[in-house]
Amino acid sequence: MLYTILYPWIYKYVIAHYVMFAIALPFIVGLLAAFAWRVQVFIRAINVHNFLGVSEEFRSKSLTLQGILMAIILLTTSTLVLTILPSLFYIDVKLTITIADYLLIVLFYARPEVNLFMDFDRGLPNIRMPFNIKDVIDGKVDASQVKMGVEKLSEFEDYEVHSFSSCVEIGACEEACPAVAAGRPLSPRVLVRKLAILKDSSGLESEAFKVINEDELWACTTCGACTYSCPVGVRHIDIIMDLRRKLVELGKLDQKKSNLLLNLSQYNNSMGMPNYGRHDWLKELGVKTVQENPDFEYLLWVGCMGSFDNRAREIITSLIDILKSAGLLDKVAILGDEETCCGDPARRLGEEGRFQELALNNIELFKKYNVRNIITICPHGYNTFKNDYPKIDPWMSNVKVLHHSEFLKQLIDEGRIKVGKNNVVFTIHDPCYLARYNGVVEPQRNIVRRLGELREARKHGTQTFCCGAGGANYWYDVPEKKRISHIRLEQLMETNAQTIVTLCPFCNAMLTDAARVKGVEDKVKILDISEIVKASIIKPEEVKAS
Repeated sequence: MLYTILYPWIYKYVIAHYVMFAIALPFIVGLLAAFAWRVQVFIRAINVHNFLGVSEEFRSKSLTLQGILMAIILLTTSTLVLTILPSLFYIDVKLTITIADYLLIVLFYARPEVNLFMDFDRGLPNIRMPFNIKDVIDGKVDASQVKMGVEKLSEFEDYEVHSFSSCVEIGACEEACPAVAAGRPLSPRVLVRKLAILKDSSGLESEAFKVINEDELWACTTCGACTYSCPVGVRHIDIIMDLRRKLVELGKLDQKKSNLLLNLSQYNNSMGMPNYGRHDWLKELGVKTVQENPDFEYLLWVGCMGSFDNRAREIITSLIDILKSAGLLDKVAILGDEETCCGDPARRLGEEGRFQELALNNIELFKKYNVRNIITICPHGYNTFKNDYPKIDPWMSNVKVLHHSEFLKQLIDEGRIKVGKNNVVFTIHDPCYLARYNGVVEPQRNIVRRLGELREARKHGTQTFCCGAGGANYWYDVPEKKRISHIRLEQLMETNAQTIVTLCPFCNAMLTDAARVKGVEDKVKILDISEIVKASIIKPEEVKAS
């Protein structure tokens, strides 16, 4: 654009063209790299189309859009390369190429750029909440008018309709998607484009399930990589969640999904275990309930996995041991039998009503016991308390929610516990709901670097790769060529680290199972961050001796 503006004044000066070319050179190199990437995307798209069995109409429109993308890159590159030519003889060629380039960019990117502007501040955790259960209870909303999910395109929110109409087949979502990598029957790009083509051909009164298969929706782990990676702000997760809600409303669930909802309804936890006595084992470790310790400062949210899963209990035990070392056990309390599920599995499966019932019950408990700080080992509970609950009741905005990695860093920084460095090589598996959804990536790295050497996996931090358990996938099966957890374990083991550090009981379970199935349990340890901190604590007598 700068070159185009300056051209009438610089075309006579040869040196000016060389200067402009030198300025343009990094962009030319970048564009050539982008074109090479587009070719890879084009080839992958053809393979995905063949695997998913898309229609010829879809295939034709998809490849046309991708062809336009490549044409824009080549035209822009040509415009920049031609800056080196000062002669008026070439001005018509330059002008033609430039005009064609700019027109394509304007026509192609206008709607996507508007969509990006509209959704820029929406944030990954902010999926649509179709109703507020408090408004229904208070009589502000007629329960008979509440709609759980979406069937017709007209039932989507405006931002969702605009969102799937803005997809221009860039393919970043597909490259980041764990479902695509695992050979599941889902491509976020294909799903969104099918809806866009349906809208253009048949109108907003068309039914989404004419082109969307149920397996496509259940294959999603809601890891958010698609939405996070999309440069034009397409909201894939919102669309998938609204369609899942309709499947739940229609009762289109297999036995495992139905069992999960039954467990949440009958036992108030996702593990299908009697809630009575769920924290008795913690009392034996010296942890008091909120009734026994009314002056507590932190509520320890143990979670369903932490309460009932033996491996997750070991993680909680390590955290309790650290609290004892820091002299803070009397500052912490648990809910005991009153603790239920946070509701994340219900919401991600699409059962919004049950989620909000659980959420409202928990919020009332938090109010009853004047909870001000929550510590949790589970990123799903962390995200739910921090981002979902305040939408139901703004009172929750006053509650500080801490992932245990944040709390452990705080203890180390304050000198409440002292840790020593050793020769262990670590790599970190970042949970999607902690790193990508909430941007928590530094506390765990700060801790690990104090304990040993950190080697990052190819996909880490906010660009992490899913373990495969999210979106309630932990409780049901999806057709796939390769398990997502196996792919992630291989990525982590590429670092040759001795220990994989996890920050989520579900991630720990998925990776541990993958290591067992692949027969590499003796090659790498899979430990929660609380466990490696506990093992590195320097006792007071050791500090004095040193």
